[in-house]
Amino acid sequence: MKVGFLGPFGTYTHQAAYECFQDSITYCEKTTIADTIESLETLDYAVVPRENSIFGSVVETFDGLRSLKEGFILGEIVLKIQHCLVIKKGAKLADIDCVMSHEQALGQCRKFIAEHLSSAATFKTTSTAAAAEAVSRSKTLNVAAICSKICTTMFGNLELVEEGIQDEDFNYTRFFVLGRNSLIKPPSYPTYPTRALIRVTMRTTAADSETSFDLTEFLKILNLSVIRIDRRPAPLSITFRDMYFLELQSTSKEDLWPKKVEQSVSRIRDNGFLAESIGLW
Repeated sequence: MKVGFLGPFGTYTHQAAYECFQDSITYCEKTTIADTIESLETLDYAVVPRENSIFGSVVETFDGLRSLKEGFILGEIVLKIQHCLVIKKGAKLADIDCVMSHEQALGQCRKFIAEHLSSAATFKTTSTAAAAEAVSRSKTLNVAAICSKICTTMFGNLELVEEGIQDEDFNYTRFFVLGRNSLIKPPSYPTYPTRALIRVTMRTTAADSETSFDLTEFLKILNLSVIRIDRRPAPLSITFRDMYFLELQSTSKEDLWPKKVEQSVSRIRDNGFLAESIGLW
């Protein structure tokens, strides 16, 4: 079994995937979110970021879901973004004169650096994982990296100095776990799914080119609890026609939930929309 994730190894997406699959699977790094989703043509699973509690929805993920053909959302992982300070084994914090990381991580840990490493210079890398690798390969003991905790398992000569050094403590990212189809369940798949994601757009014929999307009426047709709505331009459509992603939530754990989602999708289609369920977890 293989899972694709937004790489490189050591990123938070890698960590999220590991929390789901542990050592039961082969991990395949991908360079973009689009590549990760498309990898479902040959891999069993894919993990991509869905939203961040500070920065909001990940647009690239929903752009990939607009034309999703191979794949089905089967779960989610909520990961607290915990930046860690790591050094090479044998090094001492007092000797550190250079801190390496991605520029966003350096900025998010500005207070810690000022308080504990005020005399150290900062050096920007392409990713937090790249910083950890650079420290691991360093021939000196005067450099440190800010990265995810999983990096200490990747590079055996790294030592965790402190975890959770970010300035803000409410930084979480939610990830989607996709399977190549709806039948291949990940290890954490629930007995009774309570969430679903449906993809909806208006039909694009000449007759309805001037028709507006009445969201209020649409929600009445749906008749299920909607906890989030995301919107992206519909692919290969008329100008300013949108595609909507509606995340649904069951009010209770029940085995009838998949059937209710299926019935709602049918009602949407009967009322002239294009609709498809692309996730159930």
